[in-house]
Amino acid sequence: MFKIIDFFCVEDIIKIWTIYLTQKALSDFYNSTGIAVALYNASKNTVAGSPVYSRYCSCVRKYHDCIEHCNQSNLIHMKEVSSTGQIIRYTCHAGLMETILPVVYDGVLIAYIQIGQFRDAENRYSNSDNLKKVSKQYGIPLRELSTLYKKLPVVSEEKLRSLYHIVDILVKSFWIDGLITYNRSMQSVKIERFIDEHLGEKIGPDDICNKFFLAKNAVYRLFRNEFNTSVNDYIIKKKLMRAQEVLKTDFQLNVTQIASTCGFDDYNYFIRLFKKQFGVTP
Repeated sequence: MFKIIDFFCVEDIIKIWTIYLTQKALSDFYNSTGIAVALYNASKNTVAGSPVYSRYCSCVRKYHDCIEHCNQSNLIHMKEVSSTGQIIRYTCHAGLMETILPVVYDGVLIAYIQIGQFRDAENRYSNSDNLKKVSKQYGIPLRELSTLYKKLPVVSEEKLRSLYHIVDILVKSFWIDGLITYNRSMQSVKIERFIDEHLGEKIGPDDICNKFFLAKNAVYRLFRNEFNTSVNDYIIKKKLMRAQEVLKTDFQLNVTQIASTCGFDDYNYFIRLFKKQFGVTP
């Protein structure tokens, strides 16, 4: 399992120009291959991607529920990649094949690359039988879906390996060109990982000091310089982000259980913090 950090910090790393150049490179990838690609940061937020959806996906994404299901599918599968550190292939909620690659730097998972909106030649992940379910779920005429489905690019195993290789070269070129950079101390990476692994517990500055043999002033200074916030505010935000992710992916837990899972004993306190952070209640 890789350590995971979010190195796309808008404040000090990604600039408008670099976002534009990254976006253009991914658009060029789509224009030359017909395959959509998206770059996500470690927080699973989109950084850049092909601005074009296939006609099939554009048809399905006219429905709001579809977009929600698409986002949920992305979160679930990126979570799997973060746990295994391996490339995964899967059937998306709209019945197509997608694949996600981890982007790793110095043993740290820093981003995700998603390649999708295509059919696999072996019909292992995508096949016409999936269309019936999609048609029924979103009320789209099956004939319309079938017509658009047949126009999707078909990717063989050999071509998929080639796509992985091209994407790998593309990401490395981002490093060389300085479009993406790594600007974090390994100490902060280890502390962030420690926090992520203990979000369900009550943790604070003292726990970090004891774990990493640091004075409180050193911990406060590190958070101020590298996270631009206080220790407690950072931990609370992490807990709330975890709660938001669980809400989107685990529908078997109620809000009280999610609050407890993310280290909040006081349900009402959790509700207030969540609404303050995201503008809505859980």
